[in-house]
Amino acid sequence: MRGTKLLAWRIPPVWKDLQTGEASAPENSKVLSNQKQLMKVTLTTLDAVFADVRQGLRETVGIDCELVAESRCSVVLNLPAETDTETIARAIDLENIEAWRDASGRVHVGISPWLSTKEVDQTVLSPVKVIHVLLGVHASDSAEPKTFGQKIFGAVAEIMSLQKKIEK
Repeated sequence: MRGTKLLAWRIPPVWKDLQTGEASAPENSKVLSNQKQLMKVTLTTLDAVFADVRQGLRETVGIDCELVAESRCSVVLNLPAETDTETIARAIDLENIEAWRDASGRVHVGISPWLSTKEVDQTVLSPVKVIHVLLGVHASDSAEPKTFGQKIFGAVAEIMSLQKKIEK
């Protein structure tokens, strides 16, 4: 193990109260208004972290993900149906990124609004490496490439495949 393990952000108990409007404060207190402002900025930052992770996963291995903010914040990987999710979750977790499998068998990769840009990159690279090695999945394998470069690469790969079939 190298470095410090990146952990999923644990959502504080006051978070739910702020979202439901159940939080209250004395009349002179600025705590509640500051907490609401902090929550808004934290959500914006969390969305930005999620967007970077999602884009990285889509571009490199063609895997999409969803943001989940329950007791911990994570992205849930949309892996192929036949995937051994327990092995994938363990392998990512061994890469110093908190990862786990939920009761439904989905793989969660922990994220936090407090990650540096370098840590966000690591949060993308670790699952990419595991998915690439264990599943052999590449973005160019996707039926619908996301970028112009991927479309070109996919077209070249398809032409080369057709040429090999013709030669046989």
